[in-house]
Amino acid sequence: MKILKKDYKHGIIELIPENTDDLYGIYRILKTGDKVRASTSRRIRRKDDEGRADTGERVKLTLEVEVEELAFHGFGDNLRFKGTVIDGPDDLVSLGTYHTISLSLMEKVRIVKVNWTPMEKKVIDDIEKASMLAKLIIVTIEDNSACVALVTQFSTKIISEFSASVSRKFSDVKQHSSEMGQFFQDVLQLMQDIVKQHETQVIILAGPGFTPENFHQFIKTRDQLLFEKITLVHVSTGGRVGLKEVLSTKLPEKIANEQRVAYETRLIDEVLKRLGQDTGTVTYGLDNVKRALDMGAIETLLISDDQISTEDLDKRRIIDEMVD
Repeated sequence: MKILKKDYKHGIIELIPENTDDLYGIYRILKTGDKVRASTSRRIRRKDDEGRADTGERVKLTLEVEVEELAFHGFGDNLRFKGTVIDGPDDLVSLGTYHTISLSLMEKVRIVKVNWTPMEKKVIDDIEKASMLAKLIIVTIEDNSACVALVTQFSTKIISEFSASVSRKFSDVKQHSSEMGQFFQDVLQLMQDIVKQHETQVIILAGPGFTPENFHQFIKTRDQLLFEKITLVHVSTGGRVGLKEVLSTKLPEKIANEQRVAYETRLIDEVLKRLGQDTGTVTYGLDNVKRALDMGAIETLLISDDQISTEDLDKRRIIDEMVD
């Protein structure tokens, strides 16, 4: 998602949805009474000299409506909202009439709310972070050289390129092993620093031959959390050329989305596991969860989409207080 303007003080946000998740996020935060301005089309009928209306022509225009109904169709990347027109070209549309806007990808939309709740702000923040591919790290590694890059939606930045002095394996196996271990440790430390600084959740480790796999196993024995973020990929070479080979595919975006879904799935699986084992460490239902929160007894809070989108004002207030 591309955020063009964010002014919560005046209740305004302007953005451009770039994928289905973005549209779904907008659907989650829109409520009855919100005001939405977007590009749309409307059939305009004109009368002839005898007062008879023609079949009309469809005209492109920008309207602002006060939302009354919502519908999301993920299969067609389409979000529809119906409401009364509160602003638009006077010669083409009458204020107070009904209109349905179909918001599609790459179309600018302006949302105005009387009050943005903490949960709604969090949804926007989460979408914005996801659209940055969670600040993806790509590491290409080959023999004794490595290239580490930070990839966002708009840029690819080479963080470091370096080579290590490693003796040939057949000449001195022990020394070779020690030097490769130090080389791996240096690359690992750099990766850990980047993850900490940029809160990176997705890492692609790529390269030819056995070096990427050996490094992957090296990480597994030293940093399990980092290891779980990594997807191992084979490419024909290392360095910048290998980096370009990874970027030339849709793999980074695909992996980022899969890892986000996998993370959410693991949380749900953990809930079901604890319920099945009757550990007493899971509670559900609004009242029970609120009670646990008041006691400071919550490790992880999961809120379903239908609860976020509820029109029940009392329930929304309680949920907003939970995440504030």
